[in-house]
Amino acid sequence: MAPERTASPQDSVRDPVGIPTPEEEFVDLSVRLTGFDAFELHATGLAGQYRTTALEQVGRQAFDRFLADLQTAGGDPDLIVDEISRDIARAITHLWYLGVWPQLARTVHSALGRESANTAFTVSPEAHTESLVWRTFHGHPPGAKPPGFGTWADPPPGAPPAGRTVPTSPSVRGEPA
Repeated sequence: MAPERTASPQDSVRDPVGIPTPEEEFVDLSVRLTGFDAFELHATGLAGQYRTTALEQVGRQAFDRFLADLQTAGGDPDLIVDEISRDIARAITHLWYLGVWPQLARTVHSALGRESANTAFTVSPEAHTESLVWRTFHGHPPGAKPPGFGTWADPPPGAPPAGRTVPTSPSVRGEPA
């Protein structure tokens, strides 16, 4: 009898033969757009919702063209030439960092021919809480993820060690000017 296999987090994003799912492909491109690794993006729990939002806002055809343009650019979003694909890259990056789908450039929205309004919106309450902006400076969204009792007494991660500061101005040190 074969030992029972336990599910891993990767089981939810790869099919049984190891072919990446659309969600996994979205996370892979998002790694290039955000600079965060796949683990951190999956940890937000929003990859599927963000992919769905992007598809709904720009349409399948424009999204597929964006993927092709990103591949042509060697995976480097800075090398994308097409204005529409560049704006899609910007919008997806904005979505990950702030949890908000941004307003597209007027020319891009017009070229896409989408019927939906070209307005910014928060994707979900979780999107604000899990947005990457908080992770960039080890911050916490106000009222949503408190850091814990007494943590205000410790310096933030990466801060220089607390020490006594020496005044540099003669008037502050009590010396005549």
